[in-house]
Amino acid sequence: MINFIQKHAKLLIVINTFIILLSALGLNRVELEYSQKSWFREGDKLLANYQKFKDEYGADSSLILLIKFRDEISNPANIERLKQLENDLWKIPNFVRIESILNFNQTTAEADEILVQPIIPDQLEQSSVTEITSKLRNNKEIQNYLLSDDLKTTAVYGYLRIVKDQESKAAQIVVAEIKKRILPKYKDLDIKLTGPASMAAAFKQESTSDMSFLIPLAFVVLFVILTLFLKNIFLAVLSLALILFTLVSTLGIQGWLDIKLGLVTGMCPLIVIAICVVDLVHILSGYVKYEGSITKSLQHNLKPTALTSITTIIGFCSFLSAKLYPIADLGKLASIGIGLAWIYTIFLIAPILYLIPIRKNFYQPIKVKTNLFSPVNNLLQRHPMAVVIIFLAMTAANIDMTLSNKIDSNMQNYFAPNTEFAVATKQFKQEIGATNNVEIILNAPDQINNPEFLKKTDLLIAELEKREDISKVISLVHPLKEVNQMMNGGSLKSYRIDDDPKIIAQELFFLEISLPPEKSIKSYHSIDKSQLRLSLFWHNSSSAQIEKASREVELLIKKHGLTGYLTGIAPLITGLDKYIIQSFVESMLLATICIAVFMMFVFRSFFIGLLSILPNIIVPSFGAAVLYLLDKPFDTSSVLVFSICLGIAIDDTIYFITMIQEKLKQNTPIDKAIEQVLAEAGKTLSMTTLILISIFSLFYLGSFVPYQNFAIATGVILSFALILDLMFLPSLLLIFKRGKLS
Repeated sequence: MINFIQKHAKLLIVINTFIILLSALGLNRVELEYSQKSWFREGDKLLANYQKFKDEYGADSSLILLIKFRDEISNPANIERLKQLENDLWKIPNFVRIESILNFNQTTAEADEILVQPIIPDQLEQSSVTEITSKLRNNKEIQNYLLSDDLKTTAVYGYLRIVKDQESKAAQIVVAEIKKRILPKYKDLDIKLTGPASMAAAFKQESTSDMSFLIPLAFVVLFVILTLFLKNIFLAVLSLALILFTLVSTLGIQGWLDIKLGLVTGMCPLIVIAICVVDLVHILSGYVKYEGSITKSLQHNLKPTALTSITTIIGFCSFLSAKLYPIADLGKLASIGIGLAWIYTIFLIAPILYLIPIRKNFYQPIKVKTNLFSPVNNLLQRHPMAVVIIFLAMTAANIDMTLSNKIDSNMQNYFAPNTEFAVATKQFKQEIGATNNVEIILNAPDQINNPEFLKKTDLLIAELEKREDISKVISLVHPLKEVNQMMNGGSLKSYRIDDDPKIIAQELFFLEISLPPEKSIKSYHSIDKSQLRLSLFWHNSSSAQIEKASREVELLIKKHGLTGYLTGIAPLITGLDKYIIQSFVESMLLATICIAVFMMFVFRSFFIGLLSILPNIIVPSFGAAVLYLLDKPFDTSSVLVFSICLGIAIDDTIYFITMIQEKLKQNTPIDKAIEQVLAEAGKTLSMTTLILISIFSLFYLGSFVPYQNFAIATGVILSFALILDLMFLPSLLLIFKRGKLS
């Protein structure tokens, strides 16, 4: 292969250039996707239930505008300003329903006529301000939903048109239009955006901002590290060129494969950058070490770089079975990127160095004294068993802490506290109530005008609203009780569900014809009127909270003799926990088994296969323990951390074992072989680990908490992976001696 590369250097450069250009054509096909449903595979039961609900009842995902006035909203000037804002909102495409204090209706009676009218009349006179203020302050249905206690802050809920497979894109367009056309026009008001629809746009905004900042920063960090390490600007620039080519090709192929760019797949560029440079560092450090001989560098590094690339690809391929779609897609993209990085390193960079050799006096590699690793070697030679026992004891403690941690996904908490979405959501909770909603679909015995069914539902709602985690329940029950009250003279005791199903049917018909289309009650019952919908606004945001509350609500439904189910975005988030556990177990087992079998095959030794995998099985426990100590639950990023690090950490192990085998083939005693390999490989392995940690640590600067957790855990795991390969692995080799390795 080396002879072929040397002989056909120009041809290889042309072929690889063509591959880069062809793959780059897919860049304009890359689409963004940040909706909650993007996590699930088509046909998933949770997703199917949610889709069925939306087909029957319409959109449940709302964009919430939190609007703060300087004084009470009942001020006529404030009402007029709010009307102007709502009219402007209707001019933005994709809104199908807007709910606000302006179109909140109450049922009243005038003479013999029953009227359903907005609580704030179209013509508001100064003399009626006090009366309106009193109504707003005393209306329980408005509290924790549309208005703050001080009447200075109001919420406007905009429900979006359902566009199949385009919900996230539609939300992003609406948010962009509001920021462009609404916010500049109403600078006198304090307006913030929150709600589920806003979250999708926030994911795009923050991740795009993160990547546009972190990727250039990664190039700068790499250029500095590589220049210091190689002491040659040309080699550093050549390295950055390889990274750029690999990145462009990977993203282009992502476009050709129609893989969406989202929260998880958005991590791929930095992952590819970090891993791609590892093989390159080995090749270029060998090139410098052998004084400009790319042939000798390839002879020394071709096999181990190929093996490390394959094992890393295996680690990422273990994601392909994940139930969470973005994780499976990341596995595909990272595997492709790693493969391309090795191909471009061997068949593009090496040919370039054959054609453009560097003059010897150009490079001044960093000099690392051999005795730098002497203390480590002395410790290992004297007390190998003690070293092994210490690391195994640490692993046992780590596993205990790992099992004590909880699994909890909280998409709202994915945002750093200073981001726009996090600030808006926090303020909404403080002033209005909850932004998260869950839907309850109740089955009526025959139709929803059944009095017994509605009375049970009324009792259920009353008990739900007593819960501290639920701020509001929206349904047809309140409007029906209000109409019944007015039909019976307005007495307080008439504020109830009527006993006659025919009367209830008339009341439903009255509401249907009295309300405007955008406030239609049809969105709160099924078409055949066999099901009733309750919309709960609750403070539960983490998957653990949602799962616990969902179980309790289901028990309440049964307690009141009702049947039904919960759906909406909340159960989708709850479903992530189950899939996180499954993805973690499957990816770890699959990666471990495949890598071990591969190593056994390559080295033709069952013992070496097990030996190579042992340090890498225990190293994730160090990262998991740190997450526990920092009080960070396992989430989506945890699945990525452990499987990614398993594939990466074994790279150092392969290099170490390969070099040990070479020494043993030269009849070098095992203790001398370890001493020599520590001195020779210690510097390069430390450098590659430093590069990996430097790049992955950049995730900590991002706006997403999972990115920050990812940075912490990978930094810890890769650091201990190096320590284990330079201490734990040699100790095992010394204990078992040469007999098992030759």
